[in-house]
Amino acid sequence: MKKILILTFIFLLAMSAPAIAKKVDDGITMEHSTEGIYIFKMDTKKIGNKIKPYVAEKLTTVSDVYKNNENYTLVANGGFFDILTGDAVSYVTIDGKVTETPFSNMKLIQNAGRTNRLEAILNRAEFRILEDGKGKLSFDIDNHFAPVEDGKTIKHSLQGGPFVYPSMNLEKESFIKKENNRITMQSADVLKRRERTVLGLKNEILYLIIFTNQNKVTMGEIRDFCKKMKFDKAMALDGGASTSVNYRDVEIYSNTGLQRRVKSFLIVEK
Repeated sequence: MKKILILTFIFLLAMSAPAIAKKVDDGITMEHSTEGIYIFKMDTKKIGNKIKPYVAEKLTTVSDVYKNNENYTLVANGGFFDILTGDAVSYVTIDGKVTETPFSNMKLIQNAGRTNRLEAILNRAEFRILEDGKGKLSFDIDNHFAPVEDGKTIKHSLQGGPFVYPSMNLEKESFIKKENNRITMQSADVLKRRERTVLGLKNEILYLIIFTNQNKVTMGEIRDFCKKMKFDKAMALDGGASTSVNYRDVEIYSNTGLQRRVKSFLIVEK
């Protein structure tokens, strides 16, 4: 009950307090009315063709990607990766080509196979930018093995997880494991309060929501937040120390005080 009241209070503050909003002619609005919560709203009708994933050759920070590419107006951290080897843990598709796949990470594949978690990990949620035969783009969030609507193909995709709204099943995406109704394993600290990077879709707006170390949340609290925001769909990307964003003069760090070096990114071009 206490957690619900806290989250409700946070949401009411975010909705009612005078927002610090930034909007330039780039199709992006940033709202920051509650400490530790940043909401970026991207008009996909206006800038849909400028939103895409990016993969670095080696682990690097969001800030470095942003500052070394004058054509990027926003950069955020993307999907999961192995912090020791830099190998992918999530799928990434760019311009119709799969550029990152968990199968490049044989340690993950072997361990997941031994524990019967492989299919669940491969099928985690992903953000999709779809293209029809006339080149028209649309946006969706679904699990990796979910079929694509007839007449459309995946132009770009960025996998993370879990799917948090309208449904969430941490066990099916292997973020938790249960034995005899007891949780014996959790990944990405999904049951703990951590920094989070979240993508949400509502009508034709793509939301990027950042919860920093000043306002840590569990996946369950994210689900409740997304419900109150009345999103159509929402998912998480990598979070915790990976949570980081650069947008114009705004630079967001994780709880370490430094941006973690990551593998994949969500970028918006100018």
